[in-house]
Amino acid sequence: MLELVRIFVDVLTPVVAVAGVGAFAAKRWSLDYRPLSTIAYNFLAPAFIFRLLSAPTSLDGPVAAMIGATLITLVVMFGLTWVLELKQPPERRVLDAMATTFGNVGNLGFPIVLFALGSDALPEAGVHFLTVTTGAFVLGIGAAAHLRSRTMTESFRRMITTPALAVVLPAVLLNAGDVAQPQVLTRFVDLLAEAMIPVMLLTLGMQLVSTRLTPDASRLGLISILKLVIAPLVFFGVASALGLTGDAMNAGLLLAAMPTAVLVGLISLEYDLESEVASAAILATSAAALLTVGLLLTVV
Repeated sequence: MLELVRIFVDVLTPVVAVAGVGAFAAKRWSLDYRPLSTIAYNFLAPAFIFRLLSAPTSLDGPVAAMIGATLITLVVMFGLTWVLELKQPPERRVLDAMATTFGNVGNLGFPIVLFALGSDALPEAGVHFLTVTTGAFVLGIGAAAHLRSRTMTESFRRMITTPALAVVLPAVLLNAGDVAQPQVLTRFVDLLAEAMIPVMLLTLGMQLVSTRLTPDASRLGLISILKLVIAPLVFFGVASALGLTGDAMNAGLLLAAMPTAVLVGLISLEYDLESEVASAAILATSAAALLTVGLLLTVV
């Protein structure tokens, strides 16, 4: 019990407190979270990923196994939710499958990995993050686009032009070629990358303060159980089978246990998929994650 309390104080409390600052500011001065979200999405997250993947040692380790474990977990969770809700309308199936599959690996996941495992685990977290983000756009936008009779070409275009994904190839090429980057570039990227975690936490708090819960408690309960309990169990089983250990296992496990991503809300708005339910799922899973992630941190 003392260890759990220590984890809450040392790891989760700073994360929640920064998000709380964002919530307070939004409430006190009626601030809109979207400008900060746009900056983080288009500049800070790409800089963070570029710095991780372009560093000489960032791609060491079982990269293929990490990608495989996270990708298999995504597909299993998406399919499981789809099967459990076969009798529900297609709009609900698409939204709930996204809510149980795509975790808040950016706003919440990276800070928790950083505080719990240290900066040495961030490259591994970056691999899992990119896999989740790619899966979100391939599965989520693909399903939503199909539902709205839009072409898969549009879905693919959206995926490859996502800023955090667009920087992957140049970063990997710089890494593989051991290319020395100009100091002006590294300092520019470092300044943006260092701002990602605090800005995304502030944005999360600002976004959640405007969210209200849906009265459909059973639906939120199902989403919460699948996302916060079943998803990390699936990841652990798959990762163990693939031989992952250490930071490669623990970073992925923590990210698999994250609550529903804000990205789900953005996709629901774009494709008119019960955006209020999406926001409620983000809020409900984020609140419940304080307990489930706290318990998980006692064993990683």
